[in-house]
Amino acid sequence: MASSGTIHPCLLVSEILVNIFAEVNERDEDEAAAARTLAALCRTCRAFREPAMKVLWAHLGTLIPLIRCIPCVKVTKRKSKFPDDLPTLVLERQLSSADWEIFLSHSRLVLTCGYYVSRRDKHPVLNSPSHDIGVDILRALSSPPPSSVVFPHLRKIRWTDSREDSIRFFRLVLTPALEFLDMSSISDTVYSVVIPSISDTCPSLRIMHLPKWSFLHLPDMFNKWPNLAYVTSGPLADATILSLGRLPHLASIDICLHKLPDIRSLVEDPGFSTLRRLVLRAYNISFVTAFMRQVQSIHLREVKCYLQHGSTAVGIQDWITILLDRCIPRRLEILEIEDYGEAGAGFPDQFMLTPDTLRLLSRFRGLTTLDLASTCTYSLDDTTLTQLAICWPSMQNITLGTHWGWRQQSEVTLKDISSQRPGGGVRRPKVTSLSVGDSRVGDPLAVAAFLSDIFPHLLSVDAFNHVGGMRRPIPDAKEHERRWKEVERLLPAFSKVRAQEHPPVGPRRKAFFLEELYLA
Repeated sequence: MASSGTIHPCLLVSEILVNIFAEVNERDEDEAAAARTLAALCRTCRAFREPAMKVLWAHLGTLIPLIRCIPCVKVTKRKSKFPDDLPTLVLERQLSSADWEIFLSHSRLVLTCGYYVSRRDKHPVLNSPSHDIGVDILRALSSPPPSSVVFPHLRKIRWTDSREDSIRFFRLVLTPALEFLDMSSISDTVYSVVIPSISDTCPSLRIMHLPKWSFLHLPDMFNKWPNLAYVTSGPLADATILSLGRLPHLASIDICLHKLPDIRSLVEDPGFSTLRRLVLRAYNISFVTAFMRQVQSIHLREVKCYLQHGSTAVGIQDWITILLDRCIPRRLEILEIEDYGEAGAGFPDQFMLTPDTLRLLSRFRGLTTLDLASTCTYSLDDTTLTQLAICWPSMQNITLGTHWGWRQQSEVTLKDISSQRPGGGVRRPKVTSLSVGDSRVGDPLAVAAFLSDIFPHLLSVDAFNHVGGMRRPIPDAKEHERRWKEVERLLPAFSKVRAQEHPPVGPRRKAFFLEELYLA
């Protein structure tokens, strides 16, 4: 144990300076101004130069700033029929040893390239390029001096250049320290050439985004990345899916399911035991259901499905039943399904989601988001709605019938749930917007009064917007849209009246904890 007079060094002075300069860079919302500030700090004194340089070059939106540091690089503007064409960076002469020394002195500081952290919302956003990179520059940078590593500390990169001349330079970017690789925008030609190199060069990869529509058949590819946790990919062969399912740290996958006749054989070897997020893109719901049979995860929190063709009520019910068996229902938080099939004007029984099917969803008691945007319609009444409200105490967002609406008279009257209203129940002050799809409205005054009672801060109502489409026009849509606009106009007045009322007294029963609501 250290004596009382001994000081334990937690951070070096240089590390403290890096943290201070990073805070300076983060607080300035103007990116150019922040860069000028850091450049000034670099020139202030020797003690500041290296820490400020680390912050200045750590996160690059593109390679352009790095390339423009090379003295022999110039900007050319080609004559083009397209006014939006960017100027191009080209070389005036061959790179000298001094040029390489300048380039490598900056590239060694780069940690991420292609993405940077926004100062405003803290989300990764792509930095728009200001110039095109000439082919001569890519060729020159592909031949660095012997024994030199171009990006020794690179952790994260998004690569979008599909030119064949960029392949060799891209391979130099692939280093053992790389943890994040996004190559989802490159062409199939470059993709097929580069992917074998990644397997052997980047053992530390944790996050990988591959092209979503390119078929990949490399059976043992994912075995090279034991730390892989997040994967986005196009269609995979069965053997490749099996190797993906055996990864010990896999938390999230977003993949396309190819139309393979033997996809059901995958159920013989269940996997994905560590999965928390699952996004599937498929031809129809039968492929999704078949895939779900090989998933067995107690950690699953989010499931999303995007389908090219419409789903029947039986197909959705089978999918929900399998999902209930393959996860712990109370732990699932987000459940979404969206299909792009053609919805007919009439509704045969196979496209009607009954109360029994909807009650299956009540077992997912931890749901915060439910989005059923299918070609099916809904048979939902007050009793079922009340039961679901009690089963979903944490619900924040509900969407039913996003694309096509319900196209039939709703059986939800809200008369039987009056006890849930203020004075005997619930208010949702966080709700500020409401989407009602193709719901008909009779008396705008009565509807506005009711809504202001439940949602005292409601500001906008969206109705008959992008529902039904041009091919399936909804009768009397314009008239009902006008009435909903009248409801929206009346809401502020009713809300002011509600604000003057006394708050309800007595215990409040739990129901929807909503921030958004979509009920057609």
